[in-house]
Amino acid sequence: MNNNSYNIVVHVVNLILLGAIGVLAFFSVVNISPVQDPIGDIFTFGLLGFLLVMWAVNYWFQYKKQKWSLPIAGTILYVVIALFVMGVVMPFLRHIIEA
Repeated sequence: MNNNSYNIVVHVVNLILLGAIGVLAFFSVVNISPVQDPIGDIFTFGLLGFLLVMWAVNYWFQYKKQKWSLPIAGTILYVVIALFVMGVVMPFLRHIIEA
């Protein structure tokens, strides 16, 4: 196994994931509407914290194990879990809190 090429792939893939989290964070913070939603701000902060922790664990696991299948599988699993949390879990929790 070529260690340098594996490290480059892992770093690039995880920088792309971190960039996606950064874009999501930027557009979650920039709000041009005058209506303030403190509950939504708390959920956004929790979601971004969860995504960052999940990204850090994924990155550490890929870097430590150094198997070529992990960058692909880890990235796909990360995206699936993130979409599930953003699309199902967060609206459900928000509905429970507001009810």
